[in-house]
Amino acid sequence: MKAFVFLENEFQDAEVLYPYYRLQEAGFDVVCVAPEKKAYHGKYGCPFDADATAEEVKNELADVVVIPGGWAPDRLRRHNAVLDLVRKHVDAGKTVASICHGAWVLVSAGVLKGRTVTCYDAIQDDVKNAGARYVDQEVCVDGNLVTSRKPSDLPAFCREILKLAGREGT
Repeated sequence: MKAFVFLENEFQDAEVLYPYYRLQEAGFDVVCVAPEKKAYHGKYGCPFDADATAEEVKNELADVVVIPGGWAPDRLRRHNAVLDLVRKHVDAGKTVASICHGAWVLVSAGVLKGRTVTCYDAIQDDVKNAGARYVDQEVCVDGNLVTSRKPSDLPAFCREILKLAGREGT
């Protein structure tokens, strides 16, 4: 099984680290995808190298896509290849998971209309304006979308990702 974890500078460190290693632990081949193939740094300095660009993997379907929060989503949403990749996975019914400000990427990809999601409370107006119903809870699953609010929600977030991907209990 394959998972894409998006990177851009100033990602929320825990929101990349926790899913990255948890997905590896569950047997996924985890690929860090970014606009450019280079090193990126989290808000607190954690470095991560991009394994591939969104353009390079545009013809691939991963089983899971993870969009971390921090300030990275504001940068990620400016790249059409990233938005196209997100739309492609949502449309294909693959598990697409966003946490915290990661919902900004879902907004810009135009995949939230009629969906129920959660996110960091400061951007709830953005998801509502994109046509989603906002709920304030640690994790929300709507079809193939998994969303969470903040780093303390990571255990529930990863549990639901693995459940949706058929890897529960690993």
